[in-house]
Amino acid sequence: MIEENTLDRELTDKLYWLRKFRMAKNDRTLELMVSKAIDDYHTHSAVVAAIYLAECQREREMLQGRFLDQ
Repeated sequence: MIEENTLDRELTDKLYWLRKFRMAKNDRTLELMVSKAIDDYHTHSAVVAAIYLAECQREREMLQGRFLDQ
């Protein structure tokens, strides 16, 4: 029960999704990642909200040319 609660808290955190979405280097990759995440969690509105907020922030970062260096 504690592990499930921790997982739910992590999934509703925008920063969790933003870290995942920062792997995207172009709009198409981001679109595919977001689509998959929404398909997986479409029944959890708090998770979908976090995904949407992270997607918006990542789109702004890509417009500014901010990418992670590996």
